[in-house]
Amino acid sequence: MTGIRLLGRAVVGIAFAAAVLVPGGASAASDNAAQSTITLTVTELRGSRTVTLNCDPAGGNHPRATTACDELRRVDGNPARMDLGKSMICTKESRQVRATGAGAWRGQQVDFDVKAANPCELKARTGAVFDF
Repeated sequence: MTGIRLLGRAVVGIAFAAAVLVPGGASAASDNAAQSTITLTVTELRGSRTVTLNCDPAGGNHPRATTACDELRRVDGNPARMDLGKSMICTKESRQVRATGAGAWRGQQVDFDVKAANPCELKARTGAVFDF
């Protein structure tokens, strides 16, 4: 009889251990879905430059990844809604600049296109995101 009780307790213990591990596995999968990786490109008359920005955790080859990720979090990953309106003194020169981004923000596909009269205006509107 004691052997049966021990076996029963062992089976219950294993069942509880498995139940604890399953939510952990689901959590790991949802963490991967929440990861953000965006390829950012700035195109000017003299050429273009491209970086990769990872968020959650911040990284990639963006020189100001942490700040750029913080700014994107405030607008749920959409730089078109950003328009920080930073008080910067920009010249009125017309040096059209186009900034694009494509990738995933917290598991959702994103694709955006921002145009500005010149690089200074782009930085005033989008902060660190396209400052590379």
